[in-house]
Amino acid sequence: MEVLAVLLILVAGAAVAVWLYIANQGDAHFQFIVDQRTDFTLAEITQAAATFKATVPFVNNGTQDGTLMDVFPRHFLPGEQFDAVDTDVRLTLNSANRSDGYWEAYIVPFNTGGAVILTVTFTAKSGDIREALKDMVDMPIDIIFQVVARSPWYIDKNRLVMTAAEIHKALAAGQQAAVR
Repeated sequence: MEVLAVLLILVAGAAVAVWLYIANQGDAHFQFIVDQRTDFTLAEITQAAATFKATVPFVNNGTQDGTLMDVFPRHFLPGEQFDAVDTDVRLTLNSANRSDGYWEAYIVPFNTGGAVILTVTFTAKSGDIREALKDMVDMPIDIIFQVVARSPWYIDKNRLVMTAAEIHKALAAGQQAAVR
């Protein structure tokens, strides 16, 4: 009987040890560090369209590796607020640049991260992008991401604002660079 009691205590102790080990493993926790993004710069301009790019870092500051299954941007520029342009916003992993707008699942070890390139293209409805962007307003953009790790998958987002002043500054810098 003593042997059975010792055996039960050992099994219970092992179960508690395994539970403590699992409980201390934690989980992945992602954040797009929007306040450390680069300024938007003019990447390309034509008579009718202008494309701007910025780099946004992200980090997995959890205690375990995690996977970014889907990552996509959503801009907030309703026609009721500003109706002079059509807007297209995309992002891609900085280290694996794609032009098709597709996000390929990406495993991120804990305490590491990377960066995404956020691309915003405005197309003037009037055909003249410089004229269309003169009265541009600030435009919030959400970076929405799905995380898969130990816990059930979840969706989160971080918001940044592409300001009108930033757009005008990038246009002026692009124009100065074209003159040189």
